[in-house]
Amino acid sequence: MQRASTYRHPAGRIVRIETHISIVYLAGRFAYKIIKPVAPGFADFTAPETRQRCCEAQLQLNRPLARDLYLGVLPIMRRGRTVTFGSRGRAVEHAVKMRRFDEAVLFSSLARSGALSLHDVDGAARRLAAWHRRAPRNAPLARYGSAALLKAQIEAVNVALQAGCVEARLPEIAAWCGQQLAQRSAAIDGRRANGFVRACHGDLHLDNVMRWRGEVSMFDCIDFDDALRWIDIANDIAFLVMDLRARAGTRLSNRLLNAWLEASGDYAALELMPLYVVYRALVRVLVAHLRSKSGSSSKAAAAARDAARYIEIAAAETQTPPPVMLLCHGFSGSGKSVASRALAGLSGAVWLSSDVERKRMESMAAADARLDATHYTAEARHAVYDHLLGLATCVLQAGYSVIVDATFLEHRHRSAFFALGERLGVGVRILDFRAAPDVLAERIGTRRRNQRDASDADTSTLSLQLATAEPLTAVETAQTFAFETVVPVEAFNEPAFWKRVLELIASPAAEPATADGRIRCKSENSRYAAEWDSRLSRSASAGLQSRCRDDVQ
Repeated sequence: MQRASTYRHPAGRIVRIETHISIVYLAGRFAYKIIKPVAPGFADFTAPETRQRCCEAQLQLNRPLARDLYLGVLPIMRRGRTVTFGSRGRAVEHAVKMRRFDEAVLFSSLARSGALSLHDVDGAARRLAAWHRRAPRNAPLARYGSAALLKAQIEAVNVALQAGCVEARLPEIAAWCGQQLAQRSAAIDGRRANGFVRACHGDLHLDNVMRWRGEVSMFDCIDFDDALRWIDIANDIAFLVMDLRARAGTRLSNRLLNAWLEASGDYAALELMPLYVVYRALVRVLVAHLRSKSGSSSKAAAAARDAARYIEIAAAETQTPPPVMLLCHGFSGSGKSVASRALAGLSGAVWLSSDVERKRMESMAAADARLDATHYTAEARHAVYDHLLGLATCVLQAGYSVIVDATFLEHRHRSAFFALGERLGVGVRILDFRAAPDVLAERIGTRRRNQRDASDADTSTLSLQLATAEPLTAVETAQTFAFETVVPVEAFNEPAFWKRVLELIASPAAEPATADGRIRCKSENSRYAAEWDSRLSRSASAGLQSRCRDDVQ
């Protein structure tokens, strides 16, 4: 395979790359991947028939997420003392033929060089959400994606790690996994029953994601074990969330999760996300451990560093601070959406947008699609806040802080969310975004001309808001962080801009706000709180999961 004469095209200098289960030969404009006859523990590739089937599966399964990358499966024939690709001779192996690409476009390479961008991450999130929406759902076996099978998979990884790794935190992490599996088994099986177990990629680490011909592509999916590919879509995205956190930083990881949630609407997935993130981190620890057993001392040292990094990710995920709820407040054009989305990336909070959810409620997939005035009546407006209240409940109960991006110009809406915070024992704060009226109007005009925003507000909307907005009460003002937004957009990405908010999220108060210098909105406005209590009861977990199922279909 390292001879140019083996190939039917100009091969140039042939490069050989070996992993723990495969060998790739880079020859000219193409790459040829051969599966090694090994049994690394999670699969057995020793039989030639198994390797051939895996090659054929790679071709079929990878094409949906990596267009034009996979070209075919070729038999490697022996004729005398030589081997070549063709139909004459005795087949001794099979190879997957792929187009060769520059490794600099891999997300792993981009992350190392600091060139991986928010645009890349957004593209990956949209691509995965679109694939998850249309992925096959009829699993070959009913047990795929079940709580019992997931427990067996996680326990197998933990047993292997504790048998081969000397790391004091691994038993603690394994015990945490066991607790989570016991507590979340009903949710795991509930999502499986509701259709969230689908034919996924299954191996979404940064080495398998790249920029490719103007879009983000994912390749080298799991092809050797259906049980590792037919999984909950939350399990699939969690791998990339975890690996971005480990290798590219929390900001890009947070952005990916929020962008996927925004595109999919599957906020109920958050209940299981910490478990899946820890599981995926442990998988990478095991892979690094296997790598450390072979190769040079420098490669073994690099693998040990990788293992330590993934253990840190797993350990950190088991110890997160209590959540808080942040309510954006401000007129259209105040910059609250751009600013709060940046805050979500810095803080790890989940970002909920009234503009996005209003369109989702109307089954409008395109952010730039426009809604008419009938969708902005008082009744329609209350329905959007009702929906946001249900989503915020889901996010907070999953243990995530939440940023609710809406105008919150009416006291009744603010009161309802403060009542939710009191009910859940969660601290609530208002983020008040400010700009002069002429700046607001100018921004709205620019946004309307560009048509790249989910907001439908125009200057007439702004005029109505300015005339009818109910100002913050004295008690609410005491719980408000004010932000002047007439600053360079880049300022929103700086932790210093959000210093007080980030400190709150990192170390939230133990008790929710009350009226004596804090806030207790049910006491302050029991009529509004009671009304929204009734609305909230209709957004319980089962109903929300049903809505999520419909959204991702």
